Amino acid sequence: MQKNKEELLSRLRGHIATVQGKVQEKLVEVQKVTKQSRAELLKIFRGDDEMAYIHLTNAQNKETELTHLQGSPYFMKCKITDEQGKEKDYYFSKHEFMEQSIYSWVAPMAILRFENPGPVSYRLPNGVKRQVKIDEKEQYLIMDGKVNFFAIETEGQPRELIYQEHFTRHKTEFALPEIVAQMEKAQDQVIRAHYKGPLAIAGPAGSGKTTLALHRVAYLTQAPDTAEHYRYKNAMVLVQDDRTRDYFSSLLPSLGIKDVLITTFSTWALKILGLEDHTYIEKYGDTEEEKSWYEYEKMRALNGQESTAWNKNIYSVLNKQYEKMSSENQKLFARQKKEKKLDRFDLTILLKAYLEKHEHFEIKREYQKFVGDNLVKRTERKVVNYSLLVIDEFQNYLPDQLKIFNRCLDSETESLIYVGDIAQQVKIGTIKNWDEVGAKISTDRNIRLHKVYRNTKNILRFIRDLGYTIEIPEQLKEGVPVTERQTKSVQEEISHIKECLKKYTDESIGILAKDHSYLEEFEKEFVENKNVHCLSILESQGVEFDRVFIVGLNKKYFEIDSRSNSADDYLTERKRIQKDLIYVGLTRAISELQLLGTDKVEDLLRM
Repeated sequence: MQKNKEELLSRLRGHIATVQGKVQEKLVEVQKVTKQSRAELLKIFRGDDEMAYIHLTNAQNKETELTHLQGSPYFMKCKITDEQGKEKDYYFSKHEFMEQSIYSWVAPMAILRFENPGPVSYRLPNGVKRQVKIDEKEQYLIMDGKVNFFAIETEGQPRELIYQEHFTRHKTEFALPEIVAQMEKAQDQVIRAHYKGPLAIAGPAGSGKTTLALHRVAYLTQAPDTAEHYRYKNAMVLVQDDRTRDYFSSLLPSLGIKDVLITTFSTWALKILGLEDHTYIEKYGDTEEEKSWYEYEKMRALNGQESTAWNKNIYSVLNKQYEKMSSENQKLFARQKKEKKLDRFDLTILLKAYLEKHEHFEIKREYQKFVGDNLVKRTERKVVNYSLLVIDEFQNYLPDQLKIFNRCLDSETESLIYVGDIAQQVKIGTIKNWDEVGAKISTDRNIRLHKVYRNTKNILRFIRDLGYTIEIPEQLKEGVPVTERQTKSVQEEISHIKECLKKYTDESIGILAKDHSYLEEFEKEFVENKNVHCLSILESQGVEFDRVFIVGLNKKYFEIDSRSNSADDYLTERKRIQKDLIYVGLTRAISELQLLGTDKVEDLLRM
């Protein structure tokens, strides 16, 4: 049997080498096109400037795809007998390469990879149903041209492992190409759901909701039956911060997603309103309590009175909207104006006022055009009308923000993908339910992921024992117990972390605190260690680390001001946000979680 396995592995490696050779030949051919001058292209297309540019862009995209295929040509093979009794091998990959019967994962036939060997069916884009038989399935993980995993499955027989590489390097980064291969059938059905209308993907931290949403984007923009409705340049992904934007921008090309705008609400809003000379600020004020009360009064001004009419003098609009704020917050706003800083409430009020007057937004769009032999950038003003919108961490948006984005959708598609978790609300005034935004999401398009795959069982048990609702999958590893260590100073916390770091080499480390100002000494101490990241818990939302230290767990930092002028709903909102914020911090750890401070987490939750 071992000899047979060796023969199968040898045959696979031989096929990989053959495909890589064909890919290289095609790559050389495509690169000849990408290196052609404008004059050469115009000669081919008889002076048609636009066609020449499209041809060049297509060649550049194909070059990127072929480069990816060189290292990982495919992840599955299905041996199929068709309706005429003919046998053929079909390979599935991130990108198609028809010269070697390699199909993209978005192709209609690709759903066969989730079926068991035996008689199955699938539908073509035109609705025609095909009846075929899967004789055999082979699954692979091929990285840098090397086989890391190989298994075979035949009708009536369990999957048999042929080969598995023993990994010695610890994996610290998220790898989208591998996830394409490991996707489950239920996830694939969500990705292939009908294109029109909103879709919500909700779930706890580590459940894979963002990954699923990004695959949905890749499918809609590439699949034969949906691509005509979507264009990359007419799609937008909204993320929480610049760090997440850069992260997505580096990952999406591996899924074939190109030229999709990835931005934050603040960057988008400032550009729409022509206020790039202003600075966005998350919260304004000198203390946490001052910032929170200021936000609360702005929230009441946004929700409790009619919108002020639009005026190019934006401070005239904002002054009118905030005229009922307390005198202390009026003074704070006067200071904020002088510094030309705007927060999410200010931008939302201005966007609402602008939209009510003009009924639509316009935005400058950059494009490229040949001038002489050079490609130069041009700009044009275009009505904002997105065929596809993705809002990551939707639970952190104000209802009015989400209403604004719904008015920016193309009526042909009405495609808005909400991604997030109501249990992770860490900002004042954010959405509580879909009725607040008038979103009508049918049950089959309101997807709830329950299982958490990021953390260990010990971490999830600790979180559950604190009173949070969480599901613990059986297949997770146990991991080390969560530890709570009493520390009395920042220096004591730093000394403990330094001692722990002696045991960790190539692992990502997160040092988190409620407020970033608490981390100043930590940043100075660990500035030379590229594996250590110091973030506030809010900044860490959507990020994960192998090992996490939550520092500064002290009642005085988590105490909520119960000033006499604080309304009951304000205090309730603050306590809810604090509970959700703690949950976010606890769920950032993959392998190990340590809690440092004078107080235990359970005591902070009872405050």
